[in-house]
Amino acid sequence: MEKTLKKRMKHKWNYKTLIILAISIILAIYILTSNLLKSFILNLGIYSYLGAFISGIFFAFGFTVAPATASILLLGKTANPLALGLIGGFGAMLSDFLIFSYVKYKLNPDMKYILKKLKVDKIKKINHTKLGWILPVLGAVILASPLPDEIGSILLGISHYSTKKFLILSYIMNSAGIFILALIGKV
Repeated sequence: MEKTLKKRMKHKWNYKTLIILAISIILAIYILTSNLLKSFILNLGIYSYLGAFISGIFFAFGFTVAPATASILLLGKTANPLALGLIGGFGAMLSDFLIFSYVKYKLNPDMKYILKKLKVDKIKKINHTKLGWILPVLGAVILASPLPDEIGSILLGISHYSTKKFLILSYIMNSAGIFILALIGKV
């Protein structure tokens, strides 16, 4: 059974993941360099906050973080960075909640295989040591950064973080990260 799963995972992850990641990066570059798309994003006006919400949703996923970051940088040129952070942070929190819930409550066999390979059981043991605070802190930093939120959500999920605390932390950290990106876009 495990050998069949390994073969399936190898095929799935070797090619599809790399192709999707490459497409994501190309899309981000296109967003930042295309005058048509750039002018569209810059001229959203009051709808730029809807764009911030949608960009926030995509900010949480590894494969869409690059285009979402590019959109937030562009939105930061014309919209209020604080409002972008607060609204985009809400969208990102919703996406993170989906990831967190999935990791915490229902893992499919592929995810269990990946976590086993990452030696998550050994990582979980850190929770019961003096360094137990490091997993939530590392997870929070990852949520605020443009790194894939899946990693931060997994760290918080295995840290036995409550759903309420996770939602608050996710919102604060994602809002801060998006706010900083919008400020960078302003400059």
